[in-house]
Amino acid sequence: MRFNPLIPRMDSRGKLAFDRNRSFIRRRAHLRHSSGSQIAEFAAALALLTVAVIVPVIDLSVVPIRWMMAQETVKTYSRQLAFCSSFSEAVRMIQREPSLETRLNSLGGIKVDDLGLKLRCASIQDPSAVMLVENPGSVPKDWLPEGAKGPCTYSLVLEAKILLYPAFPANLKGNPVPGLTGPFPLIASGSHEWENLGRNPDTGNFYLNE
Repeated sequence: MRFNPLIPRMDSRGKLAFDRNRSFIRRRAHLRHSSGSQIAEFAAALALLTVAVIVPVIDLSVVPIRWMMAQETVKTYSRQLAFCSSFSEAVRMIQREPSLETRLNSLGGIKVDDLGLKLRCASIQDPSAVMLVENPGSVPKDWLPEGAKGPCTYSLVLEAKILLYPAFPANLKGNPVPGLTGPFPLIASGSHEWENLGRNPDTGNFYLNE
């Protein structure tokens, strides 16, 4: 074989160094490939953890928080209604804008299904004797402040049937799971003692029965 000055000659030491360098390059390529595979596996595991654990935990935390917000709103509203001059005015106030339904819906993730307002009449002499009145003007004579059941305590009871929606609804097959795949039905309620026990001078009726 003729000597070519353009091709460097490699002795045993140079060949050993070349082999080591080539082995190092292969190891780096293998490590780079392994690192890429680990990143892909970590990303898949993180996505699975988010869907299976983190999102349900967030949903289960959001639902009770929204219920407490709705509960406090209903309680505050029931106190305002108890200061109305008559029972019929309290009923009208619920529908007056901004209505209770509007306030609850504005909290976010809450939908009002039904609202109910009742006047609770309870006999002081017999604690087990209780009457709930839904319509103004329908309190029986015996349950009025000067009636046979008296003396009585009177309070307004406000109930809101609401649907609490999860922050991130899960798309799961099978039966729906309230709070995860769909809304969670609950009742937010509040009550407050009725303040006006006087009579209307024009009609002679008690304000709580008008």
